[in-house]
Amino acid sequence: MKIILKAVSILLLGMSTVVMGQTDTLGLEQFIGDWRGEGHFYNVNLSGEVGMVRFTLRVTPEMDITGSIGNAQIVDTEIEVDDWNGGYSIKGSVQGQIFPNNEFHKKRITLLLKAVRDNATIGDFHLSSNYIFDLSMRPGDITLRRNP
Repeated sequence: MKIILKAVSILLLGMSTVVMGQTDTLGLEQFIGDWRGEGHFYNVNLSGEVGMVRFTLRVTPEMDITGSIGNAQIVDTEIEVDDWNGGYSIKGSVQGQIFPNNEFHKKRITLLLKAVRDNATIGDFHLSSNYIFDLSMRPGDITLRRNP
């Protein structure tokens, strides 16, 4: 019995090492190109105050990503498969004022996107001051369409 338990333990350890050692990039190429879209904050008061948020993204074949949210630039980005949410995650920094006539400002952005269908993707965006924990995080929904 001990031998069987040892063999099963070694087998499970070996399988988990193989799975954890892989970096899954499956499907990232579907985001290559230029994207435009809009989003709305889930907070009704903030959404009423600032309205719709415009987004642009450019993803190169090397997975370099640039873009904008409102009047601010999205920089220092990375994209990865997000198994937790069953989609893809783009994280970056926000430089500049998102809304020109509003004091609203955040330093970080996370886009949680679903797979591309019919040249469009949907998901959520999170604007925060950091990537760890932010009580004043401002989430919303986003729709992006491939720009031909």
